[in-house]
Amino acid sequence: MKISYIGLAVVVLVLLIIFTLLLVIKDEVAPSYPQLLDAATYIASRYDGRIGLVSESEDMGSNVPDGTPCWRTFWIYSDNLWASEALKPFYPQIAENISKSITPYIAEYGNSQLFEVVLGNKIPTPIHDCCDLKVATYTFNDMNYTVWADRHRPEDGGIFYDAEEYADLAFYLSLNYYLDCNTLTAERWFRTGEKMWNYTTNNGFYDKAARKDRFYQNYKLGLYLFAVKVTGFASAIYDSVENAAWSYQKQNGGIAAQSCLNGTIHGTANVETTSALLLAYNEELIRKIVDC
Repeated sequence: MKISYIGLAVVVLVLLIIFTLLLVIKDEVAPSYPQLLDAATYIASRYDGRIGLVSESEDMGSNVPDGTPCWRTFWIYSDNLWASEALKPFYPQIAENISKSITPYIAEYGNSQLFEVVLGNKIPTPIHDCCDLKVATYTFNDMNYTVWADRHRPEDGGIFYDAEEYADLAFYLSLNYYLDCNTLTAERWFRTGEKMWNYTTNNGFYDKAARKDRFYQNYKLGLYLFAVKVTGFASAIYDSVENAAWSYQKQNGGIAAQSCLNGTIHGTANVETTSALLLAYNEELIRKIVDC
């Protein structure tokens, strides 16, 4: 049976519409420059020139042993280490100030032996558990502002023997082995982390931490996107991860640190999560790592 010219034209038109819609959908997944700038502005808004660092978040609660609220808590790493790179394309002066401020702390207390792998510096393996060190206290208007280091050195904690159950540790290790030109091991760790993606809901990485806390830790989304960009490993979930990550952007521009398992935002944004996501679009940093 022959297809009429009108019928053929309709088929072609439908195919063109579908193709156009696919292009539009793909474009909508990628963040716009204003979204990127809003995220960077959120990080910059946490900058305290008296200390030369950005605070953890606007949250009034506390994540440190001495009870200092998040808005007066400053982490050398990962927060300020990552922020010093994430802000370079948007707020270069603040980025430079942060870099200068963290340098003496790192000189005294050493590298984290974890977070710097995202900046292209190899870390020792296996990965060790963290030790939160208070490294400075400032007092302004009778309020304490504390500076901390989230360190992962052998003297700080036991070994993560179950690293394969944590998406973020898998991505750190993937990047580390990639820097060592061990592509096979790098991809094995990459796929280990990738398998923890919740393919049913496309809301986050359902790893051991998410199972325990019943919340997704959203900085892992940025880590995954960054790992894809650096390693070049094929990803069937890149768009889903990217879409989830930017769906967690709050009105203040920051990316929510946590989300419920159903994908709704839980709590405030923070610098770590927002920096991790911005680094995935830092082409200069990615080229530096790829070419090293």
